[in-house]
Amino acid sequence: MKLTEEQWRFIEPLIPKVRVRKDRRGRPWKNQRDVLEGILWILKTGARWKDLPEGRHPPYQTCHRRFQEWVQSKVMERILRTLVEHLRERGKIDLAETFIDASFVEAKKGVQKLAKPNLVRAQRSWQSSIIRLFLSPYPLKVLHRMRVNLLKERFGKDIRKTFLNDLSETKLTIAIHWMPDLQDDIESGLLLPTSQIAKSHRLKMDELLEDTKEDGKWNDSLHGSNILDG
Repeated sequence: MKLTEEQWRFIEPLIPKVRVRKDRRGRPWKNQRDVLEGILWILKTGARWKDLPEGRHPPYQTCHRRFQEWVQSKVMERILRTLVEHLRERGKIDLAETFIDASFVEAKKGVQKLAKPNLVRAQRSWQSSIIRLFLSPYPLKVLHRMRVNLLKERFGKDIRKTFLNDLSETKLTIAIHWMPDLQDDIESGLLLPTSQIAKSHRLKMDELLEDTKEDGKWNDSLHGSNILDG
């Protein structure tokens, strides 16, 4: 997966400098950008490390080793968070946003109906690549923490007791960006972004808790959050 020059400018400062031995012995480190693009290719495609295309990327052993190092040191998490922020700022797509069924939302007294959010339906290739990257297990967990922390800031810690804390809800926020039916639900007001709710509306917290099953999921078995399961 190729990074744009702009994305690389954001990410490069996050990556540790290449270590060079004083005696200049040993193999020189591979280019950090090439290694990262190899890692992102594996995460996006879900392929095995040994299937990393030769010639286009550094050896899979190098990419795998660097990925493990960067995960342990939290460098990889910072890279993924930066990609989410870049997508929001430059691509006008917020993967950390949570959309909720409108039946769980009520307006505060004297507040008018929420404005319809603007969705990017015609995505550029780099936008689509980043969106689909976050369906991979590790990026998905990073995005999930980002999304849930935002909810906690907006609505308090009790939100973690509801189905909005479930990983399937994070999958739903990703799927929204390429599924026309879900986009139609947003434009029609059936699904609402929580970023708008926090200021002028309130969540029906009692109903959210009541509709959350013991496994943390929503009682509604037809809910779209299950569309990517299995």
